[in-house]
Amino acid sequence: MDERLDLLPCGYFVLTNDWEFVEMNKTMRDILCLDNMPRHMHDVLTVPSKVYFQTYFVPSISVHHEIREMYLNFKVDKCPLPVLMNVTKRNGLYEGIVVQIKVRDEYENQLLKSKREVEKIQQQTDEAYNKLLGLLEEVESKQQQLLELNGELQELATRDELTGLYNRRVFRRSLDAAIERAELYTIRSFSLLLFDIDHFKTVNDTYGHQVGDDVLRELARKLEHKVYFPDIVARIGGEEFAILFDDPDHQKNCERAEELRCYIENSELGSISITVSMGITSFQKGDQSKYIYGRADDAQYTSKRNGRNRLTHI
Repeated sequence: MDERLDLLPCGYFVLTNDWEFVEMNKTMRDILCLDNMPRHMHDVLTVPSKVYFQTYFVPSISVHHEIREMYLNFKVDKCPLPVLMNVTKRNGLYEGIVVQIKVRDEYENQLLKSKREVEKIQQQTDEAYNKLLGLLEEVESKQQQLLELNGELQELATRDELTGLYNRRVFRRSLDAAIERAELYTIRSFSLLLFDIDHFKTVNDTYGHQVGDDVLRELARKLEHKVYFPDIVARIGGEEFAILFDDPDHQKNCERAEELRCYIENSELGSISITVSMGITSFQKGDQSKYIYGRADDAQYTSKRNGRNRLTHI
């Protein structure tokens, strides 16, 4: 890198389409307090900023090919560092600059400062979720309002600490909301896919838990690359994952699940190759969450009994 670019009075970086760093100047590394360039943008963001990056930055850059004055918090020595970021797409890559700022007047800093603000944010989360349920009755006529509310909810939602995916709590809420929508609109069905990593204990025992954690993080990145909103992907246990397919065409969802299984089987997660056992089912009239979850769970264990690395649908 040119010395003048390397020593600019602002951070400079280049990202791939998968949001992985390919270049970074010394000023950027100094801002992050790192000697070496990190691998992925998610590696340097706080959890709330990961949500904001995924729900605002990714769709906006895809449409406009640039972002101006986006506020984010970098994770520096386990503490949030507020920055202002500009990004432009050029030649298939994303070039950005970062300037550190002293004050970020958003809820995240308040979240860290006082118990009172924590309670306020929790109240905002509940209010946003209740408003979202109310708007579900007007999906067709108020789609834009629903998307805006969903973005608000995702910004406040709790993420799995290790992978950055939605956690079990958010998955349960999303499943309940999908059931209510399907009951209200008889033509709106959906599919639930459960799967876990085959012989994951062997991975931990052979390579250590740090490698096991790396495998989970890399699998999460693969899932995020293949599964898009309005589908929901979540980590619901140690090596267990769930996907809510919003499409009412169950056969199509089964085909997508099988494609995902093959994609995982043929991918390398670091230096490790893995397989998964899957079970899928669709919404049936009168379903409660425990019924549809139980069917998908039974299908998943059928895959395990029949040799693993396969998809079973009920």
